[in-house]
Amino acid sequence: MGRDGDGVEPRAKSIRVNFTLDGEWQRVALKLPPTPANLRYAAKLVAQVRRAVAAGTFEWAEYFPDAPQAKAKRAADNFGQWCTLYLQTKGQLAKRTQDQYRNALEVWKTLLGAETAVEKLTHAVVAAKVGSQPWASPKLLNNYLIPLRGVFALAGRDLKIDDPMEGIENTKHQAPDPDPLSLDQMEQVLESMRKNYDLRVWAYFTCAFLTGMRPEELIELRWGDVDWTNQTIRVSRARTAGEVKGIKTYATRDVDLVQRAVEALEYMKRWSMLGSTDEADHEFGRQIFQSPVTGRAWHDERSQRDTFWRPTLRRLGIRWRRAYQTRHTYAANNLMAGVNPAYIARQMGHKNAKMLFTVYAKWIDGADRGREKAKMEERLGKKEKPADAGFISHKSP
Repeated sequence: MGRDGDGVEPRAKSIRVNFTLDGEWQRVALKLPPTPANLRYAAKLVAQVRRAVAAGTFEWAEYFPDAPQAKAKRAADNFGQWCTLYLQTKGQLAKRTQDQYRNALEVWKTLLGAETAVEKLTHAVVAAKVGSQPWASPKLLNNYLIPLRGVFALAGRDLKIDDPMEGIENTKHQAPDPDPLSLDQMEQVLESMRKNYDLRVWAYFTCAFLTGMRPEELIELRWGDVDWTNQTIRVSRARTAGEVKGIKTYATRDVDLVQRAVEALEYMKRWSMLGSTDEADHEFGRQIFQSPVTGRAWHDERSQRDTFWRPTLRRLGIRWRRAYQTRHTYAANNLMAGVNPAYIARQMGHKNAKMLFTVYAKWIDGADRGREKAKMEERLGKKEKPADAGFISHKSP
């Protein structure tokens, strides 16, 4: 049959149907013998296809599910393909973050089906999967939801479909409170490290306690970041799993150094200031802190924690904390000393003092050493008692 006919061509053992789509002539083979009944069916099918094309509602998968065009579209629109495309858009993220997103999406591909068409993953389907899984923790689920939202947002823009993540909220969870060491415990830890380990370990943890820097910022600190005249450190980079990236807040800050921190840096000069031939060290100098085991810069914070921090706490009988608590110890000790919270917030890289007032409230309260209560007592606690007009008993005579 010609293009102006019913669009049905009987073949030796099959039937071929023809129609025009987007100005191009399409030919599709039906795996049907050319019997009269099958030819009538093919003619009706072509008529339906032509009406759908004219209305702009034609979908290959609906009319010709076995056609190569339908299979190609299913592959392009399935959930797994959109996960891959989403990860490609995140190529500028730190490698560790990319790996976390990739691992999360592997879980979602298992739960939702990598081959499932995105259009079929409705809000009800996704919400049911999210709600029915025994997640290890609310925080883990919230982290996994980040890339999933990204996938559906990306697909939704191209496919013009509703976002199934709308209405699926993060699970509430209580972040652990800071658990800083006391000033006395901090001194015990540093003294024990000084006596029992290479002094490079003591220098590292001295600066951790006395600057409040995050571990990933401290291990990437370089000699070019130190201003000896003003006794400050410029914090602008971090190192996670051996990869250099921007700091958490993406805002460079200058941290003031107390004299003990300066002395720790002075000690590290003999080990790491000179002798580098690495081109990457030319701009900012070598990394300051290094492992006494390898003689090279720390790769991450795991070695310090497992090899030196944990054994020291155990040896001193101090309750276990993460090594990250050096940062909380810095904040708590300064607040207890009455240092201005806004100044501490700037030192630690917070945008403002709001987090300090929220997270460290009890240390701020403890810093007044009773002064605030004394003010209340002066204002509200001095009123004279009413004159004793006699005791009125409520007992029966």
